[in-house]
Amino acid sequence: MRDLQLAFISNRTTKRLFRVLSVMERDRLFTIGEMAEKMQVTQRTIANDLKYVKDYFGDCITLVSGNSGFLFEEKKPSVYQEKKQELLKNECLFEIIGHIFQGKLMDIDELAHHYHFSESTFRRLLGQSNEILSSYRLKWVSNPLTIEGSEADLRKFFKDFYYEGIDTAYTLVPDLALHELVLTQLNNKLGQYDIGSGTTPAAFYYTFFIAIKRASLGFPITVPKYLIELAYNGKSFSLLYSLKDGISKLYGVELAKEEFAWIYLVTICKRTLDREASEEKFYQQFHQGSEITKLTEVYLQEFELTNESYAKIKIFLQSFFLSRKVNYALAPALNKEAQDIKESLMRSDNENYQRNLRFLKKHQRKDFLAAPYLEDICVSLTIYSDLIFDFYSPTKRIYFLLEGDHFICQQIRTRAMQQFGTKHTLTFLPLQHLTQEMLNADHIDLIVTNYNRYLLDYIIETDYLLLKAVPDEHDWRNLERKIDPYRKPFI
Repeated sequence: MRDLQLAFISNRTTKRLFRVLSVMERDRLFTIGEMAEKMQVTQRTIANDLKYVKDYFGDCITLVSGNSGFLFEEKKPSVYQEKKQELLKNECLFEIIGHIFQGKLMDIDELAHHYHFSESTFRRLLGQSNEILSSYRLKWVSNPLTIEGSEADLRKFFKDFYYEGIDTAYTLVPDLALHELVLTQLNNKLGQYDIGSGTTPAAFYYTFFIAIKRASLGFPITVPKYLIELAYNGKSFSLLYSLKDGISKLYGVELAKEEFAWIYLVTICKRTLDREASEEKFYQQFHQGSEITKLTEVYLQEFELTNESYAKIKIFLQSFFLSRKVNYALAPALNKEAQDIKESLMRSDNENYQRNLRFLKKHQRKDFLAAPYLEDICVSLTIYSDLIFDFYSPTKRIYFLLEGDHFICQQIRTRAMQQFGTKHTLTFLPLQHLTQEMLNADHIDLIVTNYNRYLLDYIIETDYLLLKAVPDEHDWRNLERKIDPYRKPFI
Protein backbone atom coordinates (compact mmCIF):
# COMPACT_ATOMS: atom_id res chain seq x y z
CA MET A 1 0.00 0.00 0.00
CA ARG A 2 1.22 3.51 -0.82
CA ASP A 3 2.08 5.91 2.00
CA LEU A 4 -0.74 8.22 0.88
CA GLN A 5 -3.43 5.67 1.69
CA LEU A 6 -1.69 4.47 4.85
CA ALA A 7 -2.06 7.95 6.33
CA PHE A 8 -5.86 7.59 6.26
CA ILE A 9 -6.12 4.20 8.01
CA SER A 10 -7.55 4.81 11.47
CA ASN A 11 -6.84 1.40 13.03
CA ARG A 12 -3.19 1.24 14.14
CA THR A 13 -3.02 -2.54 13.85
CA THR A 14 -4.44 -2.49 10.32
CA LYS A 15 -2.00 0.25 9.35
CA ARG A 16 0.93 -1.77 10.69
CA LEU A 17 -0.30 -4.91 8.91
CA PHE A 18 -0.32 -3.09 5.58
CA ARG A 19 3.19 -1.81 6.22
CA VAL A 20 4.30 -5.36 7.06
CA LEU A 21 2.64 -6.68 3.89
CA SER A 22 4.37 -3.99 1.80
CA VAL A 23 7.78 -5.07 3.12
CA MET A 24 6.94 -8.75 2.59
CA GLU A 25 5.84 -8.09 -1.01
CA ARG A 26 9.01 -6.14 -1.76
CA ASP A 27 11.67 -8.19 0.05
CA ARG A 28 10.07 -11.67 -0.08
CA LEU A 29 12.74 -12.99 2.33
CA PHE A 30 13.02 -11.35 5.77
CA THR A 31 13.65 -12.02 9.45
CA ILE A 32 11.45 -11.07 12.40
CA GLY A 33 14.26 -8.89 13.74
CA GLU A 34 14.58 -6.98 10.47
CA MET A 35 10.83 -6.49 10.26
CA ALA A 36 10.58 -5.34 13.89
CA GLU A 37 13.31 -2.76 13.28
CA LYS A 38 11.55 -1.40 10.20
CA MET A 39 8.18 -1.24 11.97
CA GLN A 40 9.70 0.12 15.20
CA VAL A 41 7.86 -2.47 17.31
CA THR A 42 8.88 -5.52 19.34
CA GLN A 43 9.71 -8.86 17.76
CA ARG A 44 6.81 -10.36 19.69
CA THR A 45 4.42 -7.95 17.99
CA ILE A 46 5.78 -8.93 14.57
CA ALA A 47 5.52 -12.64 15.44
CA ASN A 48 1.84 -12.12 16.32
CA ASP A 49 1.30 -10.14 13.10
CA LEU A 50 2.84 -12.91 11.00
CA LYS A 51 0.62 -15.50 12.67
CA TYR A 52 -2.42 -13.35 11.90
CA VAL A 53 -1.31 -12.88 8.28
CA LYS A 54 -0.81 -16.61 7.83
CA ASP A 55 -4.21 -17.46 9.34
CA TYR A 56 -6.12 -14.64 7.62
CA PHE A 57 -4.81 -15.14 4.09
CA GLY A 58 -4.81 -18.93 4.32
CA ASP A 59 -3.97 -20.84 1.17
CA CYS A 60 -3.70 -17.76 -1.06
CA ILE A 61 -0.16 -17.18 0.28
CA THR A 62 2.78 -19.18 1.57
CA LEU A 63 4.73 -17.87 4.54
CA VAL A 64 7.33 -20.36 5.66
CA SER A 65 10.27 -19.98 8.03
CA GLY A 66 13.75 -21.35 7.48
CA ASN A 67 17.35 -20.77 8.48
CA SER A 68 17.47 -17.49 6.53
CA GLY A 69 14.16 -16.16 7.85
CA PHE A 70 10.62 -16.07 6.47
CA LEU A 71 9.87 -16.55 2.78
CA PHE A 72 6.67 -14.96 1.42
CA GLU A 73 4.89 -15.81 -1.82
CA GLU A 74 1.45 -15.05 -3.25
CA LYS A 75 -0.13 -18.28 -4.50
CA LYS A 76 -3.50 -16.80 -5.54
CA PRO A 77 -2.83 -13.12 -6.33
CA SER A 78 -6.44 -12.13 -7.07
CA VAL A 79 -7.75 -13.71 -3.85
CA TYR A 80 -4.87 -12.13 -1.93
CA GLN A 81 -5.82 -8.67 -3.24
CA GLU A 82 -9.49 -9.21 -2.39
CA LYS A 83 -8.65 -10.18 1.19
CA LYS A 84 -6.42 -7.11 1.51
CA GLN A 85 -9.36 -4.97 0.45
CA GLU A 86 -11.56 -6.59 3.10
CA LEU A 87 -9.14 -5.40 5.80
CA LEU A 88 -10.19 -1.83 4.93
CA LYS A 89 -13.96 -2.32 4.88
CA ASN A 90 -14.45 -0.41 8.15
CA GLU A 91 -12.02 2.43 7.42
CA CYS A 92 -14.22 5.51 7.63
CA LEU A 93 -11.77 8.05 6.16
CA PHE A 94 -11.68 6.16 2.86
CA GLU A 95 -15.45 6.52 2.64
CA ILE A 96 -15.35 10.17 3.76
CA ILE A 97 -12.79 11.10 1.08
CA GLY A 98 -15.11 9.61 -1.54
CA HIS A 99 -18.00 11.68 -0.19
CA ILE A 100 -15.88 14.84 -0.27
CA PHE A 101 -14.91 14.11 -3.87
CA GLN A 102 -18.61 13.83 -4.73
CA GLY A 103 -19.53 16.96 -2.78
CA LYS A 104 -21.47 15.11 -0.05
CA LEU A 105 -20.43 16.98 3.10
CA MET A 106 -21.44 16.59 6.77
CA ASP A 107 -20.49 18.28 10.04
CA ILE A 108 -17.87 16.68 12.27
CA ASP A 109 -20.29 15.86 15.10
CA GLU A 110 -22.61 14.07 12.65
CA LEU A 111 -19.73 12.07 11.19
CA ALA A 112 -18.37 11.16 14.61
CA HIS A 113 -21.80 9.89 15.66
CA HIS A 114 -22.27 8.01 12.36
CA TYR A 115 -18.95 6.16 12.73
CA HIS A 116 -19.34 5.60 16.49
CA PHE A 117 -16.53 7.91 17.67
CA SER A 118 -16.55 10.67 20.22
CA GLU A 119 -15.98 14.04 18.56
CA SER A 120 -12.57 14.46 20.23
CA THR A 121 -11.45 10.99 19.10
CA PHE A 122 -12.65 11.70 15.58
CA ARG A 123 -10.71 14.98 15.47
CA ARG A 124 -7.56 13.15 16.61
CA LEU A 125 -8.17 10.63 13.86
CA LEU A 126 -8.31 13.41 11.28
CA GLY A 127 -5.12 14.90 12.69
CA GLN A 128 -3.16 11.77 11.78
CA SER A 129 -3.40 12.70 8.10
CA ASN A 130 -2.54 16.41 8.45
CA GLU A 131 1.05 15.90 7.32
CA ILE A 132 0.20 14.03 4.13
CA LEU A 133 -2.50 16.58 3.23
CA SER A 134 -0.04 19.40 3.85
CA SER A 135 2.35 17.81 1.35
CA TYR A 136 -0.35 18.53 -1.28
CA ARG A 137 -0.90 22.06 0.14
CA LEU A 138 -4.26 20.90 1.51
CA LYS A 139 -5.86 20.75 4.97
CA TRP A 140 -8.97 19.55 6.79
CA VAL A 141 -11.61 22.18 7.56
CA SER A 142 -14.69 21.46 9.65
CA ASN A 143 -18.42 22.09 9.63
CA PRO A 144 -18.97 20.79 7.12
CA LEU A 145 -15.90 18.57 7.02
CA THR A 146 -14.00 18.91 3.77
CA ILE A 147 -10.49 19.19 2.39
CA GLU A 148 -9.49 22.77 1.63
CA GLY A 149 -7.03 23.91 -1.03
CA SER A 150 -6.87 24.89 -4.66
CA GLU A 151 -8.96 22.78 -7.02
CA ALA A 152 -5.82 21.84 -8.97
CA ASP A 153 -4.09 20.51 -5.85
CA LEU A 154 -7.26 18.66 -4.85
CA ARG A 155 -7.45 16.95 -8.22
CA LYS A 156 -3.82 15.86 -7.92
CA PHE A 157 -4.63 14.42 -4.47
CA PHE A 158 -7.74 12.56 -5.66
CA LYS A 159 -5.91 11.10 -8.65
CA ASP A 160 -2.98 9.89 -6.52
CA PHE A 161 -5.35 8.45 -3.92
CA TYR A 162 -7.52 6.49 -6.34
CA TYR A 163 -5.28 5.81 -9.34
CA GLU A 164 -1.91 5.11 -7.70
CA GLY A 165 -3.24 3.51 -4.53
CA ILE A 166 -4.47 -0.06 -4.12
CA ASP A 167 -8.11 -0.80 -4.88
CA THR A 168 -10.48 -0.76 -1.93
CA ALA A 169 -14.24 -1.03 -1.54
CA TYR A 170 -14.30 2.79 -1.73
CA THR A 171 -12.10 3.23 -4.83
CA LEU A 172 -13.61 5.45 -7.52
CA VAL A 173 -13.09 4.13 -11.04
CA PRO A 174 -13.65 6.04 -14.32
CA ASP A 175 -16.84 5.05 -16.12
CA LEU A 176 -16.47 2.47 -18.84
CA ALA A 177 -18.79 4.73 -20.87
CA LEU A 178 -16.08 7.42 -20.94
CA HIS A 179 -13.60 4.93 -22.34
CA GLU A 180 -16.10 3.84 -25.00
CA LEU A 181 -16.88 7.47 -25.91
CA VAL A 182 -13.22 8.26 -26.54
CA LEU A 183 -12.68 5.10 -28.60
CA THR A 184 -15.89 5.48 -30.61
CA GLN A 185 -15.81 9.21 -31.34
CA LEU A 186 -12.10 9.50 -32.06
CA ASN A 187 -11.90 6.09 -33.73
CA ASN A 188 -9.15 6.27 -36.38
CA LYS A 189 -7.73 9.54 -35.02
CA LEU A 190 -6.21 7.98 -31.90
CA GLY A 191 -2.44 7.88 -32.13
CA GLN A 192 -2.32 10.75 -34.64
CA TYR A 193 -1.04 13.27 -32.11
CA ASP A 194 1.08 16.32 -32.81
CA ILE A 195 2.84 16.44 -29.43
CA GLY A 196 1.88 13.11 -27.93
CA SER A 197 2.27 11.98 -24.33
CA GLY A 198 3.89 9.24 -22.33
CA THR A 199 0.84 8.89 -20.10
CA THR A 200 -0.88 5.54 -19.66
CA PRO A 201 -4.53 4.91 -20.64
CA ALA A 202 -5.84 4.57 -17.07
CA ALA A 203 -3.98 7.72 -15.94
CA PHE A 204 -5.56 9.69 -18.79
CA TYR A 205 -9.07 8.44 -17.98
CA TYR A 206 -8.63 9.30 -14.29
CA THR A 207 -7.59 12.87 -15.18
CA PHE A 208 -10.60 13.16 -17.51
CA PHE A 209 -13.06 11.51 -15.11
CA ILE A 210 -12.01 13.64 -12.12
CA ALA A 211 -12.31 16.83 -14.20
CA ILE A 212 -15.83 15.91 -15.34
CA LYS A 213 -17.07 14.98 -11.87
CA ARG A 214 -15.56 17.97 -10.07
CA ALA A 215 -16.72 20.45 -12.71
CA SER A 216 -20.25 18.99 -12.62
CA LEU A 217 -20.35 19.62 -8.86
CA GLY A 218 -19.41 23.28 -9.29
CA PHE A 219 -15.67 23.00 -8.64
CA PRO A 220 -14.13 24.41 -11.83
CA ILE A 221 -10.43 24.52 -12.60
CA THR A 222 -8.38 27.66 -13.20
CA VAL A 223 -5.53 27.53 -15.71
CA PRO A 224 -3.02 30.39 -16.17
CA LYS A 225 -4.04 32.51 -19.16
CA TYR A 226 -0.78 32.09 -21.07
CA LEU A 227 -1.03 28.29 -20.78
CA ILE A 228 -4.64 28.35 -21.98
CA GLU A 229 -3.59 30.22 -25.11
CA LEU A 230 -0.68 27.85 -25.76
CA ALA A 231 -2.93 24.83 -25.22
CA TYR A 232 -5.61 26.10 -27.61
CA ASN A 233 -2.98 26.48 -30.33
CA GLY A 234 -2.00 22.82 -30.14
CA LYS A 235 -3.20 20.61 -33.00
CA SER A 236 -3.87 17.75 -30.58
CA PHE A 237 -6.05 19.99 -28.40
CA SER A 238 -8.78 20.22 -31.04
CA LEU A 239 -8.94 16.42 -31.07
CA LEU A 240 -9.58 16.35 -27.32
CA TYR A 241 -12.02 19.27 -27.45
CA SER A 242 -14.10 17.46 -30.08
CA LEU A 243 -15.36 15.25 -27.23
CA LYS A 244 -17.27 18.17 -25.66
CA ASP A 245 -20.70 17.28 -27.10
CA GLY A 246 -20.28 13.61 -26.27
CA ILE A 247 -19.41 14.49 -22.66
CA SER A 248 -22.49 16.72 -22.47
CA LYS A 249 -24.79 13.93 -23.65
CA LEU A 250 -23.17 11.31 -21.43
CA TYR A 251 -22.91 13.28 -18.17
CA GLY A 252 -25.31 16.18 -18.67
CA VAL A 253 -22.59 18.74 -18.03
CA GLU A 254 -21.24 21.45 -20.34
CA LEU A 255 -17.54 21.04 -19.71
CA ALA A 256 -15.82 24.40 -20.15
CA LYS A 257 -13.07 24.75 -22.74
CA GLU A 258 -10.68 25.59 -19.88
CA GLU A 259 -11.36 22.15 -18.39
CA PHE A 260 -10.21 20.56 -21.64
CA ALA A 261 -7.09 22.73 -21.49
CA TRP A 262 -6.42 21.32 -18.00
CA ILE A 263 -6.85 17.72 -19.17
CA TYR A 264 -4.67 18.39 -22.21
CA LEU A 265 -1.85 20.07 -20.26
CA VAL A 266 -1.76 17.51 -17.43
CA THR A 267 -1.63 14.73 -20.02
CA ILE A 268 1.08 16.14 -22.29
CA CYS A 269 3.36 16.93 -19.33
CA LYS A 270 3.95 13.18 -19.11
CA ARG A 271 6.79 13.13 -21.60
CA THR A 272 8.15 10.25 -23.64
CA LEU A 273 11.42 8.35 -23.76
CA ASP A 274 11.63 7.49 -27.44
CA ARG A 275 9.74 10.07 -29.54
CA GLU A 276 12.32 12.70 -30.42
CA ALA A 277 10.07 14.62 -32.82
CA SER A 278 7.28 14.83 -30.22
CA GLU A 279 9.67 16.21 -27.61
CA GLU A 280 10.91 18.88 -30.03
CA LYS A 281 7.33 19.93 -30.81
CA PHE A 282 6.41 20.06 -27.11
CA TYR A 283 9.39 22.30 -26.43
CA GLN A 284 8.68 24.53 -29.43
CA GLN A 285 5.05 25.03 -28.42
CA PHE A 286 5.50 25.73 -24.70
CA HIS A 287 8.95 27.19 -24.06
CA GLN A 288 9.34 30.91 -23.46
CA GLY A 289 12.77 32.51 -23.36
CA SER A 290 16.05 30.64 -22.99
CA GLU A 291 15.84 29.61 -19.32
CA ILE A 292 15.17 25.91 -19.93
CA THR A 293 17.80 25.59 -22.66
CA LYS A 294 20.48 27.15 -20.45
CA LEU A 295 19.51 24.97 -17.48
CA THR A 296 19.75 21.83 -19.63
CA GLU A 297 23.13 22.83 -21.08
CA VAL A 298 24.58 23.46 -17.62
CA TYR A 299 23.24 20.11 -16.42
CA LEU A 300 24.83 18.24 -19.33
CA GLN A 301 28.24 19.79 -18.64
CA GLU A 302 28.66 17.18 -15.90
CA PHE A 303 28.59 14.31 -18.41
CA GLU A 304 30.97 13.07 -21.08
CA LEU A 305 28.85 12.44 -24.18
CA THR A 306 29.45 11.99 -27.87
CA ASN A 307 28.11 14.78 -30.09
CA GLU A 308 25.32 12.53 -31.36
CA SER A 309 24.26 11.43 -27.87
CA TYR A 310 24.45 15.01 -26.57
CA ALA A 311 22.13 16.33 -29.26
CA LYS A 312 19.48 13.67 -28.61
CA ILE A 313 19.69 13.75 -24.83
CA LYS A 314 19.46 17.54 -24.77
CA ILE A 315 16.13 17.41 -26.62
CA PHE A 316 14.62 15.03 -24.08
CA LEU A 317 15.98 16.78 -20.97
CA GLN A 318 14.82 20.19 -22.23
CA SER A 319 11.38 18.69 -22.60
CA PHE A 320 11.58 17.20 -19.09
CA PHE A 321 12.55 20.48 -17.40
CA LEU A 322 9.87 22.32 -19.37
CA SER A 323 7.23 19.81 -18.27
CA ARG A 324 8.16 20.49 -14.62
CA LYS A 325 7.79 24.22 -15.27
CA VAL A 326 4.36 23.80 -16.88
CA ASN A 327 3.29 21.58 -13.97
CA TYR A 328 4.41 24.27 -11.54
CA ALA A 329 2.34 26.89 -13.35
CA LEU A 330 -0.74 24.64 -13.31
CA ALA A 331 -0.31 23.50 -9.69
CA PRO A 332 3.02 22.99 -7.88
CA ALA A 333 1.73 19.72 -6.39
CA LEU A 334 1.66 18.17 -9.87
CA ASN A 335 5.43 17.75 -9.48
CA LYS A 336 4.94 15.69 -6.32
CA GLU A 337 6.22 12.09 -6.36
CA ALA A 338 5.20 9.29 -3.98
CA GLN A 339 7.37 8.93 -0.88
CA ASP A 340 7.87 5.20 -1.40
CA ILE A 341 9.25 5.84 -4.90
CA LYS A 342 11.70 8.34 -3.44
CA GLU A 343 12.81 5.87 -0.77
CA SER A 344 13.25 3.08 -3.33
CA LEU A 345 15.27 5.36 -5.58
CA MET A 346 17.55 6.40 -2.73
CA ARG A 347 18.20 2.73 -2.00
CA SER A 348 18.94 1.83 -5.61
CA ASP A 349 20.59 4.97 -7.02
CA ASN A 350 21.41 7.35 -4.19
CA GLU A 351 24.63 8.59 -5.81
CA ASN A 352 22.84 10.01 -8.86
CA TYR A 353 19.97 11.29 -6.73
CA GLN A 354 22.35 13.26 -4.51
CA ARG A 355 24.26 14.61 -7.51
CA ASN A 356 21.03 15.80 -9.11
CA LEU A 357 19.84 17.30 -5.83
CA ARG A 358 23.03 19.36 -5.54
CA PHE A 359 22.52 20.61 -9.08
CA LEU A 360 18.89 21.56 -8.51
CA LYS A 361 19.65 23.35 -5.24
CA LYS A 362 22.34 25.33 -7.03
CA HIS A 363 19.70 26.53 -9.50
CA GLN A 364 16.86 26.84 -7.00
CA ARG A 365 16.33 30.50 -7.87
CA LYS A 366 14.25 29.28 -10.79
CA ASP A 367 10.59 29.50 -9.75
CA PHE A 368 9.60 25.94 -10.66
CA LEU A 369 12.53 24.54 -8.66
CA ALA A 370 11.34 26.19 -5.47
CA ALA A 371 10.40 24.32 -2.30
CA PRO A 372 8.54 22.24 -1.27
CA TYR A 373 8.74 20.02 -4.38
CA LEU A 374 12.44 20.31 -5.22
CA GLU A 375 13.20 16.79 -3.95
CA ASP A 376 10.23 15.43 -5.89
CA ILE A 377 11.57 16.97 -9.09
CA CYS A 378 14.94 15.44 -8.21
CA VAL A 379 13.31 12.00 -8.00
CA SER A 380 11.71 12.33 -11.43
CA LEU A 381 14.89 13.85 -12.93
CA THR A 382 17.01 10.98 -11.61
CA ILE A 383 14.69 8.28 -12.95
CA TYR A 384 14.19 10.00 -16.31
CA SER A 385 17.83 10.96 -16.88
CA ASP A 386 19.01 7.44 -15.98
CA LEU A 387 16.66 6.04 -18.61
CA ILE A 388 17.62 8.63 -21.23
CA PHE A 389 21.37 8.25 -20.73
CA ASP A 390 21.06 4.48 -20.96
CA PHE A 391 18.68 4.50 -23.92
CA TYR A 392 20.79 6.91 -25.98
CA SER A 393 24.27 5.78 -24.97
CA PRO A 394 26.32 4.64 -28.00
CA THR A 395 25.99 1.13 -29.37
CA LYS A 396 29.13 -0.93 -28.78
CA ARG A 397 30.86 -3.72 -30.70
CA ILE A 398 31.83 -6.44 -28.23
CA TYR A 399 33.89 -9.54 -28.95
CA PHE A 400 33.54 -12.61 -26.73
CA LEU A 401 36.37 -15.16 -26.42
CA LEU A 402 34.84 -18.10 -24.57
CA GLU A 403 36.55 -21.31 -23.48
CA GLY A 404 35.84 -24.21 -21.15
CA ASP A 405 32.89 -26.55 -20.79
CA HIS A 406 30.81 -26.50 -23.97
CA PHE A 407 27.48 -26.03 -22.20
CA ILE A 408 28.82 -23.28 -19.94
CA CYS A 409 30.07 -21.44 -23.04
CA GLN A 410 26.61 -21.78 -24.61
CA GLN A 411 25.00 -20.55 -21.40
CA ILE A 412 27.26 -17.46 -21.33
CA ARG A 413 26.48 -16.79 -24.99
CA THR A 414 22.73 -17.11 -24.47
CA ARG A 415 22.64 -14.81 -21.45
CA ALA A 416 24.88 -12.23 -23.15
CA MET A 417 22.55 -12.16 -26.17
CA GLN A 418 19.48 -11.83 -23.96
CA GLN A 419 20.98 -9.11 -21.78
CA PHE A 420 22.96 -7.05 -24.30
CA GLY A 421 22.15 -8.30 -27.80
CA THR A 422 19.18 -6.04 -28.47
CA LYS A 423 21.23 -2.84 -28.32
CA HIS A 424 24.85 -3.86 -28.87
CA THR A 425 26.63 -5.85 -31.58
CA LEU A 426 28.01 -9.05 -30.06
CA THR A 427 30.50 -11.28 -31.86
CA PHE A 428 31.47 -14.69 -30.52
CA LEU A 429 34.83 -15.05 -32.19
CA PRO A 430 35.31 -18.22 -34.26
CA LEU A 431 38.64 -20.02 -34.41
CA GLN A 432 39.74 -18.63 -37.79
CA HIS A 433 39.45 -15.01 -36.60
CA LEU A 434 41.44 -15.40 -33.39
CA THR A 435 44.47 -13.31 -34.39
CA GLN A 436 46.50 -10.50 -32.85
CA GLU A 437 45.33 -8.09 -35.57
CA MET A 438 41.67 -8.95 -35.09
CA LEU A 439 41.77 -8.49 -31.31
CA ASN A 440 43.25 -5.00 -31.65
CA ALA A 441 41.05 -3.80 -34.51
CA ASP A 442 39.84 -0.21 -34.23
CA HIS A 443 36.18 -1.09 -34.53
CA ILE A 444 36.12 -3.22 -31.35
CA ASP A 445 35.02 -1.45 -28.16
CA LEU A 446 35.40 -4.30 -25.67
CA ILE A 447 36.75 -7.85 -25.48
CA VAL A 448 35.18 -10.21 -22.94
CA THR A 449 36.79 -13.54 -22.06
CA ASN A 450 36.58 -16.19 -19.37
CA TYR A 451 40.01 -17.61 -20.33
CA ASN A 452 42.93 -15.76 -18.75
CA ARG A 453 45.50 -17.48 -20.99
CA TYR A 454 44.36 -15.26 -23.88
CA LEU A 455 45.56 -12.25 -21.92
CA LEU A 456 49.01 -13.88 -21.72
CA ASP A 457 49.15 -15.21 -25.29
CA TYR A 458 48.05 -11.99 -26.99
CA ILE A 459 49.02 -8.36 -26.43
CA ILE A 460 45.53 -6.91 -26.17
CA GLU A 461 45.39 -3.14 -26.46
CA THR A 462 41.61 -3.06 -26.77
CA ASP A 463 39.63 -2.56 -23.55
CA TYR A 464 38.83 -5.97 -22.05
CA LEU A 465 37.10 -7.68 -19.13
CA LEU A 466 38.11 -11.03 -17.65
CA LEU A 467 35.29 -13.19 -16.25
CA LYS A 468 35.56 -16.30 -14.12
CA ALA A 469 35.58 -19.59 -16.02
CA VAL A 470 31.99 -19.99 -14.81
CA PRO A 471 30.74 -16.40 -14.38
CA ASP A 472 28.78 -15.58 -11.24
CA GLU A 473 26.36 -12.71 -10.65
CA HIS A 474 29.23 -10.44 -9.62
CA ASP A 475 30.82 -11.01 -13.05
CA TRP A 476 27.57 -10.20 -14.83
CA ARG A 477 27.12 -6.99 -12.83
CA ASN A 478 30.69 -5.95 -13.70
CA LEU A 479 30.02 -6.70 -17.35
CA GLU A 480 26.83 -4.63 -17.33
CA ARG A 481 28.64 -1.69 -15.72
CA LYS A 482 31.36 -1.99 -18.38
CA ILE A 483 28.96 -2.17 -21.31
CA ASP A 484 26.15 0.07 -20.03
CA PRO A 485 27.64 2.40 -17.39
CA TYR A 486 24.48 4.54 -17.31
CA ARG A 487 22.14 1.61 -16.66
CA LYS A 488 20.79 1.64 -13.12
CA PRO A 489 18.83 -0.97 -11.15
CA PHE A 490 15.10 -0.74 -11.63
CA ILE A 491 13.19 0.57 -8.65
